[in-house]
Amino acid sequence: MNRTNRPYVRAASLLAGLALLGPAAVARADVTTVSFGTDRTAWDRNEPGLSPEEVAESDFGVRFSVPLDGQVFAQPLVIGPTVVVATETNHVYGIEAKTGKITWHRAMGAAWPSAAIGCSDPGPNVGTTSTPVHDPATGTVYLTSKVNDGPDDKHPHYYVHAVDAQTGAERSGWPVTVQGDPVNAPGKPFNAYRSLQRPGLLLLGGSIYFGFGSLCGIGDYIGTLAGLDTRTRKLTLWSTVAGSDTQRASIWMAGSGLVSDGPGRIILTTANGPGAGASPAQGPGSKPPGGLGESVIRFAVNSDGTFAPKDFFSPTNNATLDKKDTDLGSGGPVALPSTVFGTPAHPRLLVQVGKDGRIFLLDRDDLGGMGQGPGGTDKAVGITGPYGGVWGHPAVWGGDGGYVYTVENFGKLRALKYSVNSAGDPQLTSAGTSAEDFLKMSGSPVVTSDGTRSGSALVWAIWSGTGQYGEGGELRAYDPVPVGGTLKLRRSFALGTVSKFSVPATDKGRIYVGTKDHHLVALGRPAAFA
Repeated sequence: MNRTNRPYVRAASLLAGLALLGPAAVARADVTTVSFGTDRTAWDRNEPGLSPEEVAESDFGVRFSVPLDGQVFAQPLVIGPTVVVATETNHVYGIEAKTGKITWHRAMGAAWPSAAIGCSDPGPNVGTTSTPVHDPATGTVYLTSKVNDGPDDKHPHYYVHAVDAQTGAERSGWPVTVQGDPVNAPGKPFNAYRSLQRPGLLLLGGSIYFGFGSLCGIGDYIGTLAGLDTRTRKLTLWSTVAGSDTQRASIWMAGSGLVSDGPGRIILTTANGPGAGASPAQGPGSKPPGGLGESVIRFAVNSDGTFAPKDFFSPTNNATLDKKDTDLGSGGPVALPSTVFGTPAHPRLLVQVGKDGRIFLLDRDDLGGMGQGPGGTDKAVGITGPYGGVWGHPAVWGGDGGYVYTVENFGKLRALKYSVNSAGDPQLTSAGTSAEDFLKMSGSPVVTSDGTRSGSALVWAIWSGTGQYGEGGELRAYDPVPVGGTLKLRRSFALGTVSKFSVPATDKGRIYVGTKDHHLVALGRPAAFA
């Protein structure tokens, strides 16, 4: 389905119908969630207006830059004619996608000062940090906010909001306070003071799911997964280490979204824990233990929206990862499209990479447990690297035989070619890198294309600039297939001061980036904004 100016409701209906066919089949008419779909491939496969030829034109560039109240860490959403963007000062905006005119604006409450815990990342305020999610069936945008409305700044609250995408009006019965004990940690209530809601929200089966980690790793905290039924507003919490509120194992994934590769399935990755029992001992994936730090976890969602872990993978050196703070959970998982990646033995693959730079190919239906390979090794479909560590998630290009891209921390943009080895096993092999380095706060890559047509794709990434805090940031576009081991930089565009781990949104020949210096920047050719 090519993108057109069909009425919004019809586009939403088509999208909902296509979603039943699985992530690889979805033709996306809007940007409703982080990284373009619940598979989190960051592949927008319906962008002929962002072809290399279009981007090379001299009139391709910044079309508008809208000043906002607050830093933008969340990816913008594009919903029909409106860009929805939320900020760290708890302001959310509806902005005309073609003109940059602010059509609505809503304040969600006083932002919380991160100095209250001694953290400046993000700072000086924490409000809405994660990417919201849009429900096309109801026209509702769901987002979280941290609000400084307690008796003092040690007692903030986290809320879940439901707002109309086209007016900003809060739905009746909302917001909902995040509170209570995790189902596997009674007597250990959720601690909003020590928590940061960083991963992008997931909408699945009428519920939204979202994860919590820490603020700068300070103090005692615990990773938490939350599920909220949007109809009953019933909230369920689950702790990454059963019975604990101190053993860390954050769910943060540098802002990547929780993955779903089908009904009733959620996949996420956790970070390091400090002590015995935080990360799994040797054991099968089908028997997840109480401590699930340093793990890729697959959850089963019940008909009432509650959930429980059903499968996991944790590297055999997870204790070393814990000690060295080289956590697996700095990276978000990506479900690879089975139309391009996979074999009869492993048709449903997942790619995961964290701080130590090893790139794991896992089977989404048999993640591998801990130490279940030959001789107690990792039971992974394939392992590549180590290369540079990753804070973020890979992106996928399904043309030219299949590629996966990572942006390394103080490293390169790396292209990994998909193939099948002589034993018939899937593998990823490093095919080339950018000539340029990407610094600490650079964002995850995004791929645009016209289907799988060779020569139509570009790989986009936000380069964090030469300053310590994102000053001089750029949006960069690379050709997807390395030549002589090098990914060609086609063009770059100045953005100002960019946010840490920022990801652009692409829609109908246009690109939208939220910045740390309080702007929404839109790029494209003039015709795309006419």
